[in-house]
Amino acid sequence: MFKLLFENLEKQITRISAMDYEPDFFSLEWLLVLISWVYKAGAGLRLQMYQAGLFKSRRLPCFVISIGNIMAGGAGKTPMAIYIAQLLKKMGKNPVVISRGYKGTFGTGAKIVGDGRTVFLSADTAGDEPYMMAKRKIFPVVVGKDRYTAGTLAIKELNPDVIILDDGFQHLKLKRDINILLFDHDRPLGNKKILPAGRLRETPTMSKSSVHTIIFTRSPEKTEADRKMDNTQTLELLEQYPDIPCFKSLHTPSLFKLILSSKKSSELPKKVRDLKSLDILKGRNAILFSGIANNRAFAADVRKLGCNIVDHLEFKDHFIYKSSDIQMIKKKTSSLKADMIVTTEKDWVKIGHDIEWNVDIAVIGININFQNPTQFESFLKSQINP
Repeated sequence: MFKLLFENLEKQITRISAMDYEPDFFSLEWLLVLISWVYKAGAGLRLQMYQAGLFKSRRLPCFVISIGNIMAGGAGKTPMAIYIAQLLKKMGKNPVVISRGYKGTFGTGAKIVGDGRTVFLSADTAGDEPYMMAKRKIFPVVVGKDRYTAGTLAIKELNPDVIILDDGFQHLKLKRDINILLFDHDRPLGNKKILPAGRLRETPTMSKSSVHTIIFTRSPEKTEADRKMDNTQTLELLEQYPDIPCFKSLHTPSLFKLILSSKKSSELPKKVRDLKSLDILKGRNAILFSGIANNRAFAADVRKLGCNIVDHLEFKDHFIYKSSDIQMIKKKTSSLKADMIVTTEKDWVKIGHDIEWNVDIAVIGININFQNPTQFESFLKSQINP
């Protein structure tokens, strides 16, 4: 009973924190705003303690890049970490990505999830996002709640010349050489309220002294209408970060994996099988399931690909799927006569691959594309090799 009450309260708070509102006295919204004042005061005091040297930050003997945000969830930190790690490899560097390993069961200390060739931990142990990155086998990934400890392990075992912190902006125990701050283009500050009344972890005023560059994610393609929209949606934010370089990036969906049901495999055109084309989604009646920070953005991306979404089963970010959840997804697929299931790469790594599915499954990944990629690469080079 208490678990159900807590889940309902959590859903209400999540819904409220995404809304624009003015709280009525003695309402739940009013209580959340009071708590947010306490949260803001605590976050501000902690920051002042580090700035005054009363709390100590330690430095690793290599270049450290932090990718983070001041909004809770949904800005695309992990796809950006993948993009920057790949860019650094192209530049001849040996990067290692360090993640907190949220909801992983690895315990204390730090562990190597993968060394770029071999994956050593499961998604349950490492957490979904570190495991997802390690499965790509492009660069090493290390998990650890204490990033200094994780970085020390990385330096000892993997010999990196650059360490990338996935979601490291608030981890002040570790000094970093570049702080990259991400903002969702369409709603960069949400309702402008601090947790739990809103989604802000801290305010722009609190963060601006330590930011080296800002990246707007999920930016639209450049058109005249978009330029006008930028004036209303991003100008206020940019005014709070004067003289800080700003870049725009796009999230482009890709077909990470296609799992064919036995009855359909012979019907799929060879061109689609070979090229992993997103054309496989066009005209299909699909069930979506996802447990990410921005489920609605995922559905919008799939809809743009010409897919008819008959239902979207939305779960919490970092959701751990049980056999009962899988059975529910399969039953929904049958009852709604869907001919495809679509999910995300982050969700797929947590699903047992020995499950028999009765329809095709499309697993969607995300690629990062910059509107001015050469400018961002030049910025990164200038910071690493001044």
